[in-house]
Amino acid sequence: MESYLISVAGNIAAGKSTLTRALEKRSGGKIVSFLERVDYVKKNGYLQKYYEAVSAYDGLKGRKLTGKDRKSFLEVKEAAEYWGYKIQETYFLSRLLDLGVLSELLRDGQSVAQDRSIYEDQIFTKNSNNYEYITDEDYRKYLDLFELVMKNKPTPDLIIYLESDVGALKERIVGRSRGEEVELASPDNTYLSNLNDLYRPWIMKCGFPYLVIDTESVDFRTREGLEQVVEDIVRTVPGTSELFE
Repeated sequence: MESYLISVAGNIAAGKSTLTRALEKRSGGKIVSFLERVDYVKKNGYLQKYYEAVSAYDGLKGRKLTGKDRKSFLEVKEAAEYWGYKIQETYFLSRLLDLGVLSELLRDGQSVAQDRSIYEDQIFTKNSNNYEYITDEDYRKYLDLFELVMKNKPTPDLIIYLESDVGALKERIVGRSRGEEVELASPDNTYLSNLNDLYRPWIMKCGFPYLVIDTESVDFRTREGLEQVVEDIVRTVPGTSELFE
C-alpha cells in the first residue's frame, strides 16, 4: 500500500490535533497520527514570553512618546524582536526534527496525519515580520534558511486547512485553558485575526493538493462530520481510499 502524508493546518485552536487523531481512528490504524512535539518551547516558557513581548509592543504602537518614553519603547520593541525570531527559530528546528521522523515512517510504508506541518511556519514568520516582531533582515535570513533546508524533504500529499472565525477560536482558547494562550482571547487582541488573514492566501498558493474545511459548518468530532471530511479527502486524493476501507 502506498504511503501518504496528510497535514492538518489551521490557526491556533482550530482543531488540528482533534482531526489528526480522528483520522487515525477512522482508518483503523492505517494512518498514524503525529502530533508536533514542542515540549521544549512550552517547558521553557517561550510561548508565554513571546505573547507577552509582542502584546506589550502592540500596546505602545501609535502612542505619542515623550523623551523618557522613547527609551522604554525601544526596550519593548527589542524584546518583541528577540522573542519573535527566537520562537520561530525554535519551532522551525523542532518541526525539522519531526520531519526526519516522518520521513522514516513514510519510507517504511506508513501513512501519517500530522497536526501542523513545517510549511505553516511561513505564515507565522510572515505575520511576525508584518507586525515588526521580526526584523526585515532576520526575515530574509529565515526565508533563505527555509529554502536551503527544505530541498528534497517529503512534501504533503494533502493539506487540510481548518478555517475558523476568530470568535470561535477565542471561545475554544478560553475553553481549553492553556495559560500561555490567555492573552490571545482578549477582545482587543488581533493576533488570531492577523494570522487568519494570511492563511487563506497561503493555502491557495501552497502548491500542494488541499482541502478547506469550515469548522463552524463541519463538526468532525461527530461521525457524520468525520465521514464528510473522509469523502473530501478521497475525492481530492483518490489513492487514499484504501486507507479508509
